Amino acid sequence: MKSLLRTAFTIIFIATAAAGQRLTTETRIIPQSTAPVKINSFTALYVDSSSRYVERGIHYELEYENTSAKPIVAVEFGLVAFDIWNEFLDRTGGITMKNLSVGEKDKGEWVASRYADFSFHTGVGYVSKVRFADGEIWSGDTAAILLEMRRVQKDFDASKLKKKSDDKP
Repeated sequence: MKSLLRTAFTIIFIATAAAGQRLTTETRIIPQSTAPVKINSFTALYVDSSSRYVERGIHYELEYENTSAKPIVAVEFGLVAFDIWNEFLDRTGGITMKNLSVGEKDKGEWVASRYADFSFHTGVGYVSKVRFADGEIWSGDTAAILLEMRRVQKDFDASKLKKKSDDKP
């Protein structure tokens, strides 16, 4: 009996130690001084099982606010995932078409399911595009965005930031 308890304790201890060694995911927000929307918080994590209420994939959540002097009607957030080796995994455009008054805050959630998303480790979020109520469109600072991507993956390919025709909405 003591041998059985010792074996069970050892298995539980090893499993707990292994779970404690698992790497935590990283998130980064790319600040852009001219952006009309500020990302106040950003989380990204991989959920490995689906249920009736939760979809398997990389879950992104942003809290943001309109820091411009004009009302906004649409925002696209760039949501980029890198794997455990800091290699590009996926780019998702998180789009919201909610009206956002001057100074107003809101939040959004998006899920990206792609091949090998289980290897997710680092999520990067940035403001990609903004459409104002008057029709003007603001676009993100590609150089600043690319610089941050290359802090994660040294040889990051800028073409990965462009929307492709086969992207899922």
